[in-house]
Amino acid sequence: KSNVQEARIVVDLLKNFFKTRKNNETVGIITFNVSQRDLINDLIDDESARDPDFGRAVNEEMVRFDNGEDVGLFIKNIESVQGDERDVIIFSIGYAKNKEGKLMQRFGWLNNRGGENRLNVAISRSRKKIHIVLSFDPEELQVETAKNDGPRILKKYLQYAEAVSNGNKDLAASILESFGDNRWRSAPPVPGESPITEKVYNALVRKGYSV
Repeated sequence: KSNVQEARIVVDLLKNFFKTRKNNETVGIITFNVSQRDLINDLIDDESARDPDFGRAVNEEMVRFDNGEDVGLFIKNIESVQGDERDVIIFSIGYAKNKEGKLMQRFGWLNNRGGENRLNVAISRSRKKIHIVLSFDPEELQVETAKNDGPRILKKYLQYAEAVSNGNKDLAASILESFGDNRWRSAPPVPGESPITEKVYNALVRKGYSV
């Protein structure tokens, strides 16, 4: 239920974040389960003991407030992250192949009805950027026979994120359109209308409003 290699990468990403962030950006870490959350906490503690500068940065970030609002570093599993937002999110998926090289199709809460809503909460916590740490190729997920939508949406999301990361805009757009609704399609152009109007329209419909 935990993935040591991913947890180490998460710590490396956090260290790099502190060294390279701009405008004092905020950061949070999300995991699929409690075991991975606890492991990442332990590795952050271990690295803080080895690297005093990193330890100070972590301690300062943990108790950070802005205008009375808690904007500090958090490490949370998906079930407890609702309501939190940070500029940058590091998301550890955790699933990996077993010793026999097989990727088990066991997704826990994601298999349940409405599991996709929790996933949606997790992937919408970042304002600027999300780093996804995973241990398999999204194509390896066999989700076609899944009882509920959660696993299928996870696969599409990971495929979409990979396409965006690789700069493949056409593939990213086709994945969004494969959801079969109009939420991701641009507004039809209106003669004489300013570009900002279309941007506002698109932003509202993506949040589920009828405009």
